[in-house]
Amino acid sequence: MRLLAGLGLAVALIAAPAAAQTHNFGPAVGATLPAISAPDQTGAIRTLASLAGENGTVLLVTRAADWCPFCQAQMVQLEGARAEIEQRGYRIVTISTDSVEELAAFDRRRNIGYTMLSDEQAQIVRQLNLLDPTMQPNRRHNGLPTPTILILSPQGEVRAKLGDANYRVRPAPEAVLATLDSLR
Repeated sequence: MRLLAGLGLAVALIAAPAAAQTHNFGPAVGATLPAISAPDQTGAIRTLASLAGENGTVLLVTRAADWCPFCQAQMVQLEGARAEIEQRGYRIVTISTDSVEELAAFDRRRNIGYTMLSDEQAQIVRQLNLLDPTMQPNRRHNGLPTPTILILSPQGEVRAKLGDANYRVRPAPEAVLATLDSLR
């Protein structure tokens, strides 16, 4: 069992090894994110603010839909929970280091119904202080994110943060839904 940061809620995470710890990277619960815009899987420039649902956004900052099997599984699982998340008034958005073309290919293969934003050079990842400190410089994009789910208000305030310092450990959709329910 792992603790969800900012909530004190214990839930099982996908493939959680015994030594994994809940991370404390990225923006703090209560912080408001800066304005974020990036191309989506169609190439259209989208703002994070314009993508929010009535109650906010489930923002997954992840490594890559193109090559990371842990990211792919998590993204597909979130698609499977999308209707329940949207019923709660939230929209799912992902930010990854994939190119627009890589995101479009993943969308075609997996029929994803939410917006995926491209952060090829990990600029947004750096802006959110989610750069994985275990990644060596001068590798892909000069850094990859520590996979994190930020639950945001419609105004971009971080209401909850889910994740683990181990990139293999991902919050299950049930953990996301439980977190959303706890924020009501």
